[in-house]
Amino acid sequence: MQSYRDLANTTVDQKKFLDECIFIVKEQSFYMKQALENGSLRDTLKHASNMLCELRTSQLSPKYYYELYMLIFNELQHLDTFISDKKKHKKRFIDIYESVQHAGNIIPRLYLLIIVGRNYIKNKDIKAKYILKDMTELCKGIQHPLRGLFLRYFLIQMCKDRIPDTGSEYEEAGGGNIDDAFEFLLSNFYESIKLWSRMSDKVAIKLAPGQDEQVLHNNRNKVLREKMDVKMLVGSNLVRMSQLEGMTKQYYIDKCLPKLLHNLSTINDSLIQQYIFESIVQVFSDECHIYTLDILLNAILKINSSLDFKSILITLLKRLRSFIESNNYEVPKEVDIFSLFYEHLVLYVNRTLDSYDGGKGTYSLAVQQEGQRFPMEHYKGGEEEKKRGVLTFGATTVSTNVVTTNNAPITGSHQINTNDLLPNCKIVKSADAKSHPGEEKRTMKEGAYYGGATHQGSSNKAANYGSLPRGVHRRYSNDEKNQRNDHGGEDGEDDEAVENVVKMLQVIYEFIFLCIRIYDDVTTITKLFELPYTIASNVNLNNDVLCEQIINIIVLPFNYLGLSALKGKNMHGLLASITAQKHKKKLSLDIIDAIIECKNKAIVYKDVEEILNYISPIFNEDVKRKTDAADEPHRKDCHQREVNEADFFNLDNSTITYAAKKMCKFFHIITNTNDIDERYNICMLFYKHIENGPYLVHLLPTMVFTMLNLVTTITNLVPTTAKKSQLQRDEPFEKKEDADEDVHDEHTHDDHTHDEHSYDDLVLLRNSRGDSTTHMDLFPGDHAEEDPYLENKLKQYNLYVKNILKFIHTNLLSVSSEIPMLALKLFLHSAVVVNNYDRFIQAHDFLSFENLEAICYEFITQPLIIYEEDINISSQQYSCIIWITGILCSHITLLQNENYENIALKLTQHANKLLKKKDQCLGILACSHIYWENKKYRNSAKVLDCLQKCIKNAEIAVQSNNDNIILFLFLLQKYVYYYEAENIEVTEDSVQYLLHICQEEYSRDNCDPNFKQEFLQIVKYIHDKKQSSNAFAKIGLDIAV
Repeated sequence: MQSYRDLANTTVDQKKFLDECIFIVKEQSFYMKQALENGSLRDTLKHASNMLCELRTSQLSPKYYYELYMLIFNELQHLDTFISDKKKHKKRFIDIYESVQHAGNIIPRLYLLIIVGRNYIKNKDIKAKYILKDMTELCKGIQHPLRGLFLRYFLIQMCKDRIPDTGSEYEEAGGGNIDDAFEFLLSNFYESIKLWSRMSDKVAIKLAPGQDEQVLHNNRNKVLREKMDVKMLVGSNLVRMSQLEGMTKQYYIDKCLPKLLHNLSTINDSLIQQYIFESIVQVFSDECHIYTLDILLNAILKINSSLDFKSILITLLKRLRSFIESNNYEVPKEVDIFSLFYEHLVLYVNRTLDSYDGGKGTYSLAVQQEGQRFPMEHYKGGEEEKKRGVLTFGATTVSTNVVTTNNAPITGSHQINTNDLLPNCKIVKSADAKSHPGEEKRTMKEGAYYGGATHQGSSNKAANYGSLPRGVHRRYSNDEKNQRNDHGGEDGEDDEAVENVVKMLQVIYEFIFLCIRIYDDVTTITKLFELPYTIASNVNLNNDVLCEQIINIIVLPFNYLGLSALKGKNMHGLLASITAQKHKKKLSLDIIDAIIECKNKAIVYKDVEEILNYISPIFNEDVKRKTDAADEPHRKDCHQREVNEADFFNLDNSTITYAAKKMCKFFHIITNTNDIDERYNICMLFYKHIENGPYLVHLLPTMVFTMLNLVTTITNLVPTTAKKSQLQRDEPFEKKEDADEDVHDEHTHDDHTHDEHSYDDLVLLRNSRGDSTTHMDLFPGDHAEEDPYLENKLKQYNLYVKNILKFIHTNLLSVSSEIPMLALKLFLHSAVVVNNYDRFIQAHDFLSFENLEAICYEFITQPLIIYEEDINISSQQYSCIIWITGILCSHITLLQNENYENIALKLTQHANKLLKKKDQCLGILACSHIYWENKKYRNSAKVLDCLQKCIKNAEIAVQSNNDNIILFLFLLQKYVYYYEAENIEVTEDSVQYLLHICQEEYSRDNCDPNFKQEFLQIVKYIHDKKQSSNAFAKIGLDIAV
């Protein structure tokens, strides 16, 4: 047999060789089964041994060797069944156990030994722990990596239910205990990882010295892939360990994990160590990980500097988050997850930045812990700090005093042992880190952004970082970062270094995600952003992959905290670190999405102002591009090429319409507050950001409805009837449905006035009726005069309304040509709100609003102008007439009679000019209600004029198309309606005339069924009215009908 990987067999050669092995296996299996039927144990073992000899090959890759192994494994189950039945072979197990050890080849010998030993344990002739130990020692005879791994995998498979676990039958028989079961699995695990680690060594020895470098590289990669193909064989040991009944939390902490880590530390192979760590995290329970976080994290940190700790931490953090979510976000009080992870993440961040910068970093990310649950406070200067020693390792500073938390002290394993520090650790005094020579001044704002960059108490100076040692990373200013980013492509970033940073950011993302799910305190959660800010300050964010991870981290807190995420330390610095336009656009839209989905809808004007200042560039993005194109025409070709290139962020959906939908939802959220001052100021602030951009047309309807709702809210404010002394203590206004409910809004911002009072003095009344008399009764005129503050407040609200109406009028005029139908409806809705607001003005003598009737008139005439200039489609024109008619009839009472009649006349004229006679008839029929429904403007003669015009148009329409006969049916319905309403101009003769026309149509053979049904309903209605009252007594009906 040739040694492992001697021959560079192709896939075809290995497949051919495998087929030959399978043929032999099937042949020997056939003879073995014949011997089993004959009851011949000797022949059975002989053919089984011949079959197992095929596993001695070294010419198969792990993939094909596993296929061969599984075929033989299935055939050996027949042998196992035969040996387990003592009645068939009539031999003692001790004799069989000794006889199989005389097999000529070691591979068949050990496989047969394991099968017999498994049944020997089951028979309980000897203690299980002795047989297991014996088989484990004998398996050491196979030192070939691939064959040895499969042999030990076979041992675990066959004996996994024969170990003396807690509560098993083999423990009760005195065969051992949980310690023996664990030692058996641990021994096999240790031997397996030793064999596994030697697989790559065999490659290095066998490679020819004169091979081409590329061939050498390809061969090594191939073998490394094959090496990872067998990881399941090793991981099976850990899986079985985790399934032990005796593997309690305490046993795992005291014995299992320490021994696993000790064995793992003897293997100097980062791939193996990483897989084992990930397996430990995945297979053992979450409760075990919660109580051994410090041990596990310290082991990951110290065991191998080349270990890919990031994948391990990501897996661990996800497991912990799932566990916490499944347990209602409860964490054991004695475990401080934040502190344990944060101390190690600081080290990992600096290690990652060292690899990214090539060891030339110049900024210190420091952590101070002084009796606080969470680190990351600014380092304060003082005499106490000068006396207290601080450990500075890499870029982390940890107090040498005992660290305590709010719940319990962090002692013992929770502390970082000074003997385990990295080689570049040193002990310094606080004063040493307090200041540096060559400091230069920094503004207060920059100091807030830079957070922990300087630890110098009240001093606002930045250190001269030129002489800082390796492992200390500087936060660059925006100008310096832009210079680094501009030259980043020239220097050529190391892909591996970028990948490391990306993974580190993924770890931080999971850490922040975990902490958000655990801690409810906004202030606590927002301390988490020092880590990503440090990375963002030291890497090239023009790299799309890096920038995407930073964006994910920035957006995450907005999903759970909403606008409160802006309170986070260094959050503003993180936002400012994203400078590229496409990245900034993606971030802005993602933040909007997150705020929309967030359940925490707390709205504060300051937070809204900050987030709008950041995302404002997307409001005017297209305008800027047009300006740039006008200034520099030669950029157009370059821009077109950029558009055609594949965009990493895939923003194809981010068209103006798509983005506008998100912004409308976002606007509804940021204005979702009961504070009138705050809502008004937010609306005006939002408008300032969009007024010159391409989104105005899309967002204006949303803004108009929100502002009109604000006016309605002010209109529905109703003062209570309490006495003056009571006003000073209680609510001066009451809410009809929730009189005992208080509204608490702590922050109010007014661009014009800033009162010391809050809106807690006002609550809302949602009045369900539109009767002006009811409103007037609820407003005692002299009540507000008793309180000067309330009077000033209402005057301020009155000013808001004036500004809102001016805003609506100006902006709707500017967009009416682009959205005529929508602008028309918004004008009409505004007219209704203005009409209702007049009741509020009349209820308070100290309020004045000049020309309110003229404003209402303007809001109604503008739709008519839009109708004339911008609406040309006949169906839309008819809809507009119906809309305006409905508004005038149902809601408008403010207009003077002359103005009202002018509008009604103009509307009737437009209806009479519609394209189709049918539409003319129906339009004028609708306009007849303008002169009747509103008692203030009722005119019976005008109603009759409209009805007569309708009859003329109906007669003309029927002449062109007999299907229009249904118009007479509609006219009959209206005549009956006005006749019943006692319109003196509508006589019985008119009703009788229409009844006669409709009856003639009804009598025709080919009359439309729908016409017949409608006519019968009218006739039945008139008949019922004739019997119940004298109103229709003079109207005759055909008895036959």
